[in-house]
Amino acid sequence: MTRVLQGIGVIEGAVMALGLLWLTASPAFAQDGVYTSGDGSLRTDLRYSERIFDRQNDVTTKVAQILRARATGQVPEGSLTFGGRLIATQISERTNTPGKFPILSRLPPTHTRGRSDSYGVINEISLNATLALPWVTGFVQGEFTEVEYPGQDDVQLRKYVLILGDLKRSPFYLAVGRKTLNFGNFASYAPFTHTHSSHYFWAQSEDPVIELGYVTERTELAFTLIPAHRGNRVLSSPRNNGELTNFALNGAHRFGIAPGHDLTVGAGYLRGSIYDSTIAHHPPGRGINRFWNELWDVNLTWSGPRFDVQAEFTRSMHDWPSTGHHVQATTLQARWHRTLAGKPITYSVSASRGVQGTNGSEWERMEQVILGVEYEAARHVTLGAEYMYNAGFVPLILPTFTGDRSVESHTLIAGVKMTF
Repeated sequence: MTRVLQGIGVIEGAVMALGLLWLTASPAFAQDGVYTSGDGSLRTDLRYSERIFDRQNDVTTKVAQILRARATGQVPEGSLTFGGRLIATQISERTNTPGKFPILSRLPPTHTRGRSDSYGVINEISLNATLALPWVTGFVQGEFTEVEYPGQDDVQLRKYVLILGDLKRSPFYLAVGRKTLNFGNFASYAPFTHTHSSHYFWAQSEDPVIELGYVTERTELAFTLIPAHRGNRVLSSPRNNGELTNFALNGAHRFGIAPGHDLTVGAGYLRGSIYDSTIAHHPPGRGINRFWNELWDVNLTWSGPRFDVQAEFTRSMHDWPSTGHHVQATTLQARWHRTLAGKPITYSVSASRGVQGTNGSEWERMEQVILGVEYEAARHVTLGAEYMYNAGFVPLILPTFTGDRSVESHTLIAGVKMTF
């Protein structure tokens, strides 16, 4: 917990320093968490930061959100907007099988003994900057985390992207950089934990990708060219020779179905995925007998004034040679927006299931249900809590050797998000 408290101190210090530096903000701006220099060229914007840092929502469409913020004046042309976020959690888990904790978004070495575990962790301390120039927007984000993948540094340059476009002049844009791939939706309504859909299929690039997109008030379309390399997560290709032979398509359209109610329909396609080889851990290089194992995704979101309901289904087009079965994930979730003591509070329920084996096999499936609550306790501070039930233990590394369908676990997570 010492490192958690140190991280909280970093964010608190940054917020206080920015507040002292930019006291020229008007009271109305300060009320909304916006602080600017005298000429407005340097600024922070709480609501913009919350959306751009958010790993649970707008997961694959951050470029569109940056462009929309620019078009609405939230990120004014000629400005440099800074932001920061800390997420720290306390996790308590109990499993019926010693050493097997199937909670998602935790790496295999985290806990491997006993029937229970409790620990605190800094999920991330992130800083980013958005520079808006005529027709051009630059974005960069760095991160410290205690849940890095083995072999990675705990301090990383996670994202950098250059965007050519201005939605006030044209709906088209061109983006180049290292980013989450525009494929699927992969939202999670839980405060902290991902769904099986994102656990299996959320793709992140290691090398810069080229994204051509189209954004209007109701429509988002994107085509992405991807170097044939092993990505940070789901991306891979048969040869991994760096050629621009991998690609993705993604789109969504929002229909107005009643006053205050919208239905968003989305679909996506990714040509090259990690589910392409008999070697499940997919090291860099050529691998063994690799082939193009495409992924496809469909998702629906119904949004009302005080609730959202979402469904998503993603699967591979061919069997994964490592398990002899195709890979798929399904997510169903809902959330309700209310107020408590005059401040926003969100209640959520999320259920998801991942399948990668034949019926009855030890590595057939994993299942998860999360009950969550998230409360904006103060302007820059959000508190969250989750109860989570997991069934099935199938690490996606050597799944046929490590899978155990009898494992069940119960987890409580409490945490804080601090943002400026």
